[in-house]
Amino acid sequence: MRVSSRQERVLRAATELTGETLTGFVLSAATERAETVLERAERIEVSAEAFRRFANALDKPVEDMPVLRRYATKKSPIPAR
Repeated sequence: MRVSSRQERVLRAATELTGETLTGFVLSAATERAETVLERAERIEVSAEAFRRFANALDKPVEDMPVLRRYATKKSPIPAR
């Protein structure tokens, strides 16, 4: 991986403080960041008011939507994996 001289100095200083190898330090930091990104992608955050409106909408009686029903029963043009 190519890094600037400043980045290398910072990374090496951090590895000296932690006692890790440069590879171990970078891999650990990258893994931690990747886990954060994936966790954020799997979660939807909304305000309390937005959640209340969502929950109320779920509690309402079912509304017939013929167009949606038609598309839901139609075979998908996207091939299955």
